[in-house]
Amino acid sequence: MCTLSWQYQADGLHLVFNRDEQVTRPIALLPQTVTERGIAAMMPIDPQGGGTWLAVNERGQVWCLLNDYASLKSKPAAGGRSRGLLVKQLAHCANRQQQDAIMQQDKLQGYAPFNLLLFANWQEPEQWHWDGQQLKQYFAVCSPVSSSGRWPRLIPALRRWYWRAKVSPATTAAQLLEIQRTAKPINSFIGIAMQRASTQTVSTSYVHLHAQGASLKYWAGHPRQQSQQATCEVALSWSQTCPPRYSGFQPLALPAVLAKTLPQVAAKLPIWQMRCLQHCLAERQLNQALRQLSQQPDQHFCDGALQYLGVIPQVIACRWPAAHSRPVFVCNHPTGGLDGLLLIALLQKRYPDLQVIANNVLQVVAPLASFILPVPVFAKPAAAIPQLTTAFASNCPLLIFPAGRTGRRNAQQQIDDGIWAKLAVTLSLRAQRTLTLLHIDSHNSRLFYAIATLRNALHITTNLEMFLLSREMLKPAVKQPRIFVDIPMHPIELEALADSDWQRAQRLKQRGMQLPVIYKEQQDAAGYTSCSRRTR
Repeated sequence: MCTLSWQYQADGLHLVFNRDEQVTRPIALLPQTVTERGIAAMMPIDPQGGGTWLAVNERGQVWCLLNDYASLKSKPAAGGRSRGLLVKQLAHCANRQQQDAIMQQDKLQGYAPFNLLLFANWQEPEQWHWDGQQLKQYFAVCSPVSSSGRWPRLIPALRRWYWRAKVSPATTAAQLLEIQRTAKPINSFIGIAMQRASTQTVSTSYVHLHAQGASLKYWAGHPRQQSQQATCEVALSWSQTCPPRYSGFQPLALPAVLAKTLPQVAAKLPIWQMRCLQHCLAERQLNQALRQLSQQPDQHFCDGALQYLGVIPQVIACRWPAAHSRPVFVCNHPTGGLDGLLLIALLQKRYPDLQVIANNVLQVVAPLASFILPVPVFAKPAAAIPQLTTAFASNCPLLIFPAGRTGRRNAQQQIDDGIWAKLAVTLSLRAQRTLTLLHIDSHNSRLFYAIATLRNALHITTNLEMFLLSREMLKPAVKQPRIFVDIPMHPIELEALADSDWQRAQRLKQRGMQLPVIYKEQQDAAGYTSCSRRTR
């Protein structure tokens, strides 16, 4: 039973964690810096299990563990593995590949249900939910996260409602700490700082992550007995830095964008037509969102945008490519701009130097400009080849949408983004890069596809439905999209797919559309997601 809350402010991440436990449980050891396998991490220690519920390591990662009573079907068996040891093990891993090897569904058998959150690189946390049988992963999770042994769904919901009602962008770190120490809402039985006959909040931890490192303040005991002075304070410096970037608010202006990308069209458009386009593309609503989101670091922008839109994506993956393999990610394009937000938010957590090969128009969104490798879509395609060749020859992880267009419904009512270009395959083979296939399981609104169908029936060549893409992004039809990650494909495997690069690109597209079915069949058959590659 715990409550974790956090907020990004101008001076970094502020995180507060209440640990709720039985009053008969041994008192935890004060936070200390522990070094194992060459990685230093500061954490309090549970003397009974030997693990921890909160760990901050020198790589800038914060791991937080909460028990999940809503998924608990029966009383945990005696002698089960301590979930706190899992946090301790993860915090001392040298890289994400080692952590991924631990967070596999078949390796979590024996652990009671839990929620595990990871904060890194000034972004919103990744969350793993283990219900005792199945592991699910989410990202762009909203604060706070809470658990309770009594009324395990109602009480956390009340705590979330109270916290979000009290916290605003102007809330200070001291006020966050004060909210975490309150017995509200209602009373101490359900309060954020809870106190019952046999269980209560036994400690409060406050973590501040900043550009140089992190500090951890720890208060032992129930908040009613806690003094203003922390019981213990520990600090840690980063071994590798990832300083926050701030681009600030730069409003979108359609006339200026058109004048830069399509000057001839912009010169011929009457003012009334320009105003109509600005309305159709929801320029005012987009600027309202940008003004709010640009207050945070650029690394936080995509996560913040997903939270602003109310989107909570789920990730289904069993293996990720190593950063040193120079991965190239290719993906379908079902919904438009939201696809880019989803994948940047997901991939930059693992690959901070990610570059997205995309329309040069997207550089007008200032917080995204550092991620965009611009391609002049309205110029001759051959003009972009030298720039793309240089990008593939580099070591930066790359993301590309081979279709280059948003999907429509085909005759089988599937979301189909058309023929995939062979360029990503050709350049990946030439540069000997690992290629990983992604698939976003999502769609746009019925109106979007109805207009596309009507346009085709009337033989109208102008893509009228494209004018709705901004509004589709601002009001997503699917709030919980799923992102499937296929097994990384080495150059020799990619070359063996077919006889030509064009055929290889179409094979990748076909496999991507089959990934939801393949993963489900493997999970149903084996009880967990297999990492084998099987063609259909």
